[in-house]
Amino acid sequence: MKKILLKNAKVVDDKGIRKSDLVIEGEKIAAEEKRGFFEEDEQKGEFKVIDLAGKYLFPGIIDAHTHYSLHSRGTVTADDFYQGSIAAAAGGVTTVIDYIDFPEDGNFKKSVAERKKEAQDSIIDYNFHQVVQEFNSKISENLADLKELGLASIKLFTTYKDVGYMIERDKWSELFKRLKEIEILPQVHAEDDDLIQDLKAAYSKRNLIEPRYHPSIRPAAAEALAVKDMGEEALKADIPLYIVHLSSAEGLEAVRELRAVKAQIYAETTPHYLMLDNSYLTRENAQLFLMTPPLRNKYDNQILWEGISQSEFQVVATDHCAFNKEQKMQSDSSLEILPGIPGTETLLSLIYSSGVRNNRITIREMVELLSINPAKIFGLYPEKGSLEPGTDADLTVFDPNVEKKLTAENLHSAAEYSPYQDFTVKGYPVMTFRRGELIFDNKLRAEKGSGRFIFAHSSSLL
Repeated sequence: MKKILLKNAKVVDDKGIRKSDLVIEGEKIAAEEKRGFFEEDEQKGEFKVIDLAGKYLFPGIIDAHTHYSLHSRGTVTADDFYQGSIAAAAGGVTTVIDYIDFPEDGNFKKSVAERKKEAQDSIIDYNFHQVVQEFNSKISENLADLKELGLASIKLFTTYKDVGYMIERDKWSELFKRLKEIEILPQVHAEDDDLIQDLKAAYSKRNLIEPRYHPSIRPAAAEALAVKDMGEEALKADIPLYIVHLSSAEGLEAVRELRAVKAQIYAETTPHYLMLDNSYLTRENAQLFLMTPPLRNKYDNQILWEGISQSEFQVVATDHCAFNKEQKMQSDSSLEILPGIPGTETLLSLIYSSGVRNNRITIREMVELLSINPAKIFGLYPEKGSLEPGTDADLTVFDPNVEKKLTAENLHSAAEYSPYQDFTVKGYPVMTFRRGELIFDNKLRAEKGSGRFIFAHSSSLL
């Protein structure tokens, strides 16, 4: 197999932006040198040459929060790992970090093995976060298995007590101490359950349960309360805490207050909390825009973008959870609508088009949010998230001049709809390489099941 020479691109990674040429050999990055360095070897025919003039070259994009093949409320999401990974590759994403449901018997070796089996058809690489819903002496002991299994983090909930997701509050201190001891990063879905249950009862009593009331039943105040509560526990335990899908100005203010007293708080947000607002929940097809936490208002969009601009967020991920139209429209009650929207495929183009093009962030900062930081935080760096010679040749080729309307017809999710159908982006990925193989360039080129589980080491935060 010939080496591949990617030449004339603008390369962007944690070292900055530069004009250089990159060589791929097999699955790895073999070399990077200034433009023209390989010209003599090129003329000898030693390379398959791809000219990327006018384009950017990034380390492969990582979506650190996805839900492919999610089993929920008696059904399963439309995007399994095969279809979800096709959509991901089409959007320049080369690795996802998905979730593993909590095993009732606390056997994490079994739960990881079963989830790997579900993911085996993926065309991109993957790792997992383990959901933990109970804590006792047996689970405390078994948590150490996650390190040996190649997972760097667990996910915890401060809500959904009624369906068993939430660990009792009095066990958090002991759990955080254990996580610090075994160097596992805690993530938290932060919404105060007591407040939500009170509001749910009050709104249900008056039959105010349409999608438009979802943000009132699960308000920003609930997010801020839970962020503060869990942040204070993490501070006592002297452990970093990663907040998933932060949705509100109030939530971000709680993060700021915790950081001011030296709590190690790291935050992720999503494109939908930056681009969409609660007016979508008043539309005729409001069900298609319902997720948890709910969409907020335009002020929250603005404040979250300011947070992105001021480096207050470390990661932008998608919380991709794609139910199809039929599944989403089965109910018009915000308490019953299946929550979640598709997102992986549009992650890069939306953040570039609305973030970089609008001068909210630099292109290097975008690559940090979408590739470098998630790789470091979840223990995949430098194999993923870097362009170091000897590491996996996961590469995203990006054309800043390609325009695309984000309609369902132009995308690859099995959801059959696009929450961003009103958006036209400028700037789009045109080639996706996973471990040296071109897997997408306007058409699928990868074999089903060619993605791999990637072993994670400890988080860079620990």
